[in-house]
Amino acid sequence: MAKVLRPGEYPLSERMTAAELLRLAGGFKRSAYAGSADLASYDVVNGERVELEHRKIPIAKALAGESDTDVVLKPGDVLTISQLGGWTDIGGSVTVAGQVLHPGRYGIQHGDRLSSILKRAGGFLPDAYPYGAVLQRAQVKEAAVKNRDELIRRLQEQGLQGDSINRTESPLVARQRQQLIDKLKQIEPSGRLLIRITSRVEKWENTPLDVEVRPGDSLLIPKTPNFILVAGQVYNPAAMTYTPGRHAGWYLKQAGGPTSAANKQDIFVVRANGSVVGKGSNGWWSGSVTGALLQPGDTIYVPEKVSGSGIFKNFGQTAQILSGLAVAARVITTL
Repeated sequence: MAKVLRPGEYPLSERMTAAELLRLAGGFKRSAYAGSADLASYDVVNGERVELEHRKIPIAKALAGESDTDVVLKPGDVLTISQLGGWTDIGGSVTVAGQVLHPGRYGIQHGDRLSSILKRAGGFLPDAYPYGAVLQRAQVKEAAVKNRDELIRRLQEQGLQGDSINRTESPLVARQRQQLIDKLKQIEPSGRLLIRITSRVEKWENTPLDVEVRPGDSLLIPKTPNFILVAGQVYNPAAMTYTPGRHAGWYLKQAGGPTSAANKQDIFVVRANGSVVGKGSNGWWSGSVTGALLQPGDTIYVPEKVSGSGIFKNFGQTAQILSGLAVAARVITTL
């Protein structure tokens, strides 16, 4: 019976009606849709098969005693009281923090979007940096955690297979595998959902960029940063003052350039909005790296060389990307 106080099976008394059954079950829950109920009746046809009939009962009217609305039940009947549409959204909220006029927690309903939440929060403050806005979602974080754990598991399994099958694996590869595993275990996925918004809300409102929010989401609008972060295998990893018009290669030079342990071929940039610029066009990132024009809050990440080949090398590259994303996420969320 679903949305009643005491759902379950009840003995059928003579000429029991749907309204009487509902009273036995304690009546409606607050979440119940009282307009109509679904009554499923089962009939045996010619002793050969069972047929099911569905019909709608105006259950609230039947409960109120209106004539010609109630029905007499038969053995095996199932009366289902449905839930009100939108009930699961009650109590759902989104947290807005950072550079908006009124930070706080805002109740939402199905269909609410980023633009409407930002308007309710009073809009952006003068030093807001919408380009670096961070929308975090629990479901995204759960998926990211699963992916990280799966990568750790596969690296560990590959190491065990190497111990039992391929005893020619070099100590360097074994050491790097363990280092990658340790690094991955330290990464805490942020659950960031990539969004692209600007200070002029009317330009992207009600467009595909106007993402629908969900209960539990958190939106952070950081301050406009004045730096570029260079991290990973460079001689002087540091945050450097942002200089308009400079490319990634210029900032790499300011950081002393890649070290001898650096994988220069796979250097990538994590934009302040969470997107990634890296080598090639066949992977999930694309574009020039050293020639990329940087914006405030962007991160240049120089990964470490990964020894070995094949699957292990692919795992290593994925681990390096996750590490770079984690570094960039920590930076933008602490502005």
